[in-house]
Amino acid sequence: MTDAGPWTGSAWWEHLVRAVPLAGEVAHSEVRAGLDAGLEAALMTDGFVMELVSAELMERVQAGDAAAREAMVTLGTELEAGPPVVSEDVVSAYLIHVPSPGQRGGEIADGLGPRVRAALDQDRDHRNEPAVTAFLGRLIQAVPALRPLADAERYGYHDEVLAYPFLGDVAEREIALLTGGASLEIDDDWSEEDRAEALRLFTSDDPDPAAEVRAVLDLLEAELGADPDVDRLITTAFVEMLPYEDEPGTEIVGLLGPGLRAELAAQRKA
Repeated sequence: MTDAGPWTGSAWWEHLVRAVPLAGEVAHSEVRAGLDAGLEAALMTDGFVMELVSAELMERVQAGDAAAREAMVTLGTELEAGPPVVSEDVVSAYLIHVPSPGQRGGEIADGLGPRVRAALDQDRDHRNEPAVTAFLGRLIQAVPALRPLADAERYGYHDEVLAYPFLGDVAEREIALLTGGASLEIDDDWSEEDRAEALRLFTSDDPDPAAEVRAVLDLLEAELGADPDVDRLITTAFVEMLPYEDEPGTEIVGLLGPGLRAELAAQRKA
């Protein structure tokens, strides 16, 4: 892969290219695209490249590409075999796009060896704290428009909502509602599909979008102080995402209740 710019991969990647040629081809293409887009070669770690390769191969698997499926199976075999210097972040980068058993393409997970399968199970046996699960349920029930965001952040064997990414998305959505979408960082090179999905999740056709913002803030204010796990979630995933005075959407700060406002002030004073 020496023609992919200054990155040639580690010795392990050089071995992997020989063992799984299609993975090597995909890695070459993804690295080249990243470098052309301005990414530094130093970012092209084994784990980063593995995540890119796994994502692309699984997209092909979902489209019915048998060669990509075989490449994913062989990658799993190579990760199982080692060598031991293969770090856990590389294994995780491979697994992040592997479907869970029972899902389409889940036969790839079914065939994993014990080491890699244990990593998959540890990652996907995720459960939120009971208080957090109950809180998320109350939030979605109070503001049903948030359900698509929650569904976009479901993960693991139990189809749990990933609480921190979800509430961070909620913060981004409420800020976007107040700015008419101007706060969204949609790049010019995004595909039409990605652009449409972002607009679906983070904007609204409601004639009074601020009503949703008030409903979310009212619920978060009411929940604050009831449970330490929920407090940590709200203050970390939501309050820390709020804009500063020179950023779009700063008007949301003026809508905060006293508890949320005090938490924001404490964070920014620290």
